[in-house]
Amino acid sequence: MIEITTLSELTIDGKLALHRAASSKDLFDYSSDELKAWFHGQRASADAIMVGANTVRVDDPWLTVRHVAGRNPLRVIPSSDGRLPLTSALLNDGLPTLIAVAGRATAATVAALEAMPAVEVIRCGDHSVDLPALMDRLEARGVRSLVVEGGSTLLSSLFGQDMVAKIVIKHIPIISGDPEAPTYLTPTPRPGFAPRLSRWRMTEWFVKGGIGVSVYVRENAP
Repeated sequence: MIEITTLSELTIDGKLALHRAASSKDLFDYSSDELKAWFHGQRASADAIMVGANTVRVDDPWLTVRHVAGRNPLRVIPSSDGRLPLTSALLNDGLPTLIAVAGRATAATVAALEAMPAVEVIRCGDHSVDLPALMDRLEARGVRSLVVEGGSTLLSSLFGQDMVAKIVIKHIPIISGDPEAPTYLTPTPRPGFAPRLSRWRMTEWFVKGGIGVSVYVRENAP
């Protein structure tokens, strides 16, 4: 079974970004060099890294290891319709990237993605990406650990299906103040994926470069 760890940056008021359409990269800019190195070390220790399609559209992330020496994890992007900007950095740098689409993704869309360097497309699910089926496909490829860096819709789907084993939160000492800024979990997840009450146990709390980091596992976890 793949161990799924969510790795997120949150403001004091629980926001994933400063404003509704702002990039989460803005929060990363408040990190110290020490925290950035630690953060990228977490990426390097994972077999794969995942973000949602909207994060790709808004943030245009690299999802690579840059602030420490280490390997780049396999990048995994669930995108039900496959409609990702073909100019996205992670579609053009030639590093292995897996795009999971649903049956409703058109053949033309899939072909355009597969034409990008080192990009592979697989189908999982009919109308939307079947995340448990995607995990089975990844596990068959040898993936044992997966870091998920958001966004809130993807996180809500994972928590709603009880798929998360560990939570890591970097507490950025900033207050967004924007009521429409994205929260850790989307308040209106799609039907069937509403996160249920679950209790977590803090196993670590430490400070890196002036930023608090908390780590949680499920309370009933060994």
